[in-house]
Amino acid sequence: MRAPGIITLWLLAVLLALPLDAPVAQWMRDSGLEWTLRHDHGLREFLKLPGEAWSVFLAGAVAWMAHPARVRAVALIVLSSLLVSAGKLVKFAVGRHRPFTWMRGTIEELRPFDFLPLRDGMEGFFHDQNLSFPSGHASLAFALAGALAMLWPRGRWVFLTVATLTALERVAENAHWLSDVVVAAGFGLAMAWVAARVVSGGEGLGSGSDLRQNGPVMQAQQSTELLPAEPVRLPVWRETASGGAPSPYASLVIPAYNEQENIPTLLARCVEAMSRLGKPFEIIVVDDGSTDNTPALLTVGLRQYPQLRVIRLSRNTGQSAAFEAGFAAARGQVIATVDADLQNDPEEIPRLIPLLEEKNVDMITGWRKDRQDTPFRRWQSRQANRIRNWISQETVNDSASSLKVYRAHAVKGLKLFNGAHRFLPTLVKMRGYSCLEVPVKHSPRLAGSPKYGFRNRALRGLIDLLAVRWMKSRQLNYSSREIPRPN
Repeated sequence: MRAPGIITLWLLAVLLALPLDAPVAQWMRDSGLEWTLRHDHGLREFLKLPGEAWSVFLAGAVAWMAHPARVRAVALIVLSSLLVSAGKLVKFAVGRHRPFTWMRGTIEELRPFDFLPLRDGMEGFFHDQNLSFPSGHASLAFALAGALAMLWPRGRWVFLTVATLTALERVAENAHWLSDVVVAAGFGLAMAWVAARVVSGGEGLGSGSDLRQNGPVMQAQQSTELLPAEPVRLPVWRETASGGAPSPYASLVIPAYNEQENIPTLLARCVEAMSRLGKPFEIIVVDDGSTDNTPALLTVGLRQYPQLRVIRLSRNTGQSAAFEAGFAAARGQVIATVDADLQNDPEEIPRLIPLLEEKNVDMITGWRKDRQDTPFRRWQSRQANRIRNWISQETVNDSASSLKVYRAHAVKGLKLFNGAHRFLPTLVKMRGYSCLEVPVKHSPRLAGSPKYGFRNRALRGLIDLLAVRWMKSRQLNYSSREIPRPN
């Protein structure tokens, strides 16, 4: 369809949406959808993500890694997002308020057609929280969807569906009127089209464009190599005790951060479970800079359990740092890991360790097949594992499970990075070792609070995933032999 026809349909959609603004906003409030989204922060932030600045960075990173014409592909994404920021000027010029708000105040009366152009002068341009026309999140989501659809045409309906979900969230939360997101959708797609014209030199994105996957690949010439950055060193840790047997057979490594409600039960259950092995063992709790009563409770545990060792990081550095510190301190031939929140059952470890010999593998990773989490968190984890496997070319059902056992040589000397704990099966296999996945029990969290939400799992996890994919593509793969000295 040509541009005049598309513009006509868009204007018709706007005209149809305008009389529905008030009824839709009132229904969202009466039905409880507004309340649900405002109180379910995880779902709300997940649906808003395609319309936030982080998505520009992530889309650009994917285009750089996966698209043949990566320079122009990234330029298209970035320019689309910059052009769509002009919507803020439109908001300021129109001055339309959001549902149930007026002049920075809350009202019960619906007034969908009240406008105040150039509201609050220049101050209003920089503080547009109560301005709604068009929706900024929906504009950016559709601009990115349009750009990605041009780069990967086969996935256009997926990209547009994701953008539509973002637009619907803004309406369901009563952050915008229905007509706001209809206008935003057309505006975002139009800015993506303009960006494509600029990036392709005015030729558009037809079959001859070099932004298409089947077009010619741009060759990037680089005259210099980037020097490696200085390695990031872990904070200095200190060992607060060194009890246990002189030469333990197994080491259990447990990262802990602000788990005061779980520590006493955790230590008792871990000692009881490891005793079933019938072999010497040690339990290493790595205190990741806890600020609650966790350090004091671990000190009590040191007096109570001779098998316990405590490693304390000087500041909170993350689970990957805690694992690396624990691996370095472990003295056992076999190393097992669990989380401190008791959602991993320590009682599974005596069952998993013998499988290393029975299956002749170097690592066993637990698969939380029946996860005891909220439905949204379970759905989120399934999608994360699918994306992780697709990009990293893996087949692991639950890479992020902390319930794992290793032969010590599989992880000794393994240098981790922040977030690497989600990819340990892949990293171990990259070293040439074998890994087996086994279903394990998963329990609901009984105390304490989760340390990971959607933002610090999805966003950082995707960046780390791209790094792992790059590492796999650059992995050294060779064989060699020494030539014997001639007689």
